[in-house]
Amino acid sequence: MTPEATLVISSFREFFFSYGIKIIVAFVIFLIAYYLAKYVFKVIEASTRKLKKPLKYPNTIQLILRALFFFIAAMIVVGMFNINLWPLLTSLGVIGLIVGLALQQPLGNFFSGLMIIVTDAVNEGESLDIGGVSGTIYAIKLNHTVIDTWDGKRIYIPNTTVWSSKVTKFWPKVARRIEMSVGVSYALSAEDLKRTMEIFQKVLDEEPLVYKGDNYSKEANYGPVSNYVTFDGFGDSSINFTLRFWVLRKDYFDAVKSVGIAVYRELNTAGISIPFNQLDVHVDGKLENILFNSSKMEDKT
Repeated sequence: MTPEATLVISSFREFFFSYGIKIIVAFVIFLIAYYLAKYVFKVIEASTRKLKKPLKYPNTIQLILRALFFFIAAMIVVGMFNINLWPLLTSLGVIGLIVGLALQQPLGNFFSGLMIIVTDAVNEGESLDIGGVSGTIYAIKLNHTVIDTWDGKRIYIPNTTVWSSKVTKFWPKVARRIEMSVGVSYALSAEDLKRTMEIFQKVLDEEPLVYKGDNYSKEANYGPVSNYVTFDGFGDSSINFTLRFWVLRKDYFDAVKSVGIAVYRELNTAGISIPFNQLDVHVDGKLENILFNSSKMEDKT
């Protein structure tokens, strides 16, 4: 073996024993930090499940735990390599000011995200509208709030926008009221109008998917509700009523469909018609003269 090869092997051995083992240990430390973050999250999730209090920010908590454990792991690795960060931090004083100005928007998003979490402004899994974007909250990250829209898109909204925008929650409680407008013909008598309102109320009272306020519980956000029919006035082509009724979140679409079908069926059974827009065309004598003259021209040819 040549002296050069011996020197290279000797240098490699010295580097391996000096840094190689530390690099392997550092990798193991980060791996342990990753699995510890997952384990702690599972413990938190199990604890909230036992307390029957659902975890509001599962994805966000996972992200924070991972960042926390990785930061601790990084500090351990820095200490293991005997790296003195003080001179580096001192030299970065002026640079830090410049970087801080450059990162003003990301920092604003970060602190807005903290305010969203602390104030419970929005929660993961909620159906809502933020500044015209509607969907379900997937996660609240450090800089963005992630929304899955109704048509399958995933949109990242900066937390500063979420914090400063108007937020409309579609299901703040378990039940939500629906308004269904129905018009009937002017040909009906006063007694028929009274019977029409009774039919509407009967549909709301007998439809099982309409929430009646059963199982009242403040903890479950259930409460007493009122399902009723209102007279909305005389329209251009119909006498208008509105059915106002409550439904549970899981029954939303099925309830609307069932009530609509029941209303149509009951009105047909009672012989009460629902008017619709019609266009009447009136033909005067001028058009008949034109047609007559056209037919005479054809006979001559």
